[in-house]
Amino acid sequence: MTAGKGKTMGEKGSALVITLLLLVLLTAIGIYAISISMSEFDMATQYKEGKAALYAAEAGVYSAIDIYPTLVDNTTFPALPNGARATATSTETGQSVVMPGYRAHYRMIFFQVTSTGQPPPPYVASRQIVAVVGFGPVPFGTMY
Repeated sequence: MTAGKGKTMGEKGSALVITLLLLVLLTAIGIYAISISMSEFDMATQYKEGKAALYAAEAGVYSAIDIYPTLVDNTTFPALPNGARATATSTETGQSVVMPGYRAHYRMIFFQVTSTGQPPPPYVASRQIVAVVGFGPVPFGTMY
């Protein structure tokens, strides 16, 4: 049966339904693409802030080593140019190695530096570095 101008009966509105289905499908693909790009952005941001925390912790270790033999206890160093911060603690391990020298004895003193780095606000993360450092040679024993 045909209903004027070459259209079959019962096909009224099928173009609208097909168009709506295609529109829903394209909308779903668009939402999926946006969610993928947002998760990629989040991963890149977390990686960048993790590296900032690691570099801040490394700066804290080097700063604590630079001021040895003064031991630091939970010292917060000034913020880095990017806003990241580091906190460091250093303690003597009690180990020392005697190094014989010409007409004198010297020793190396070992100490441990623990530094924690935090990325710039508003990000929340932390990285910790523990380093054992030898200091010396330091005169030890008789000097004749």
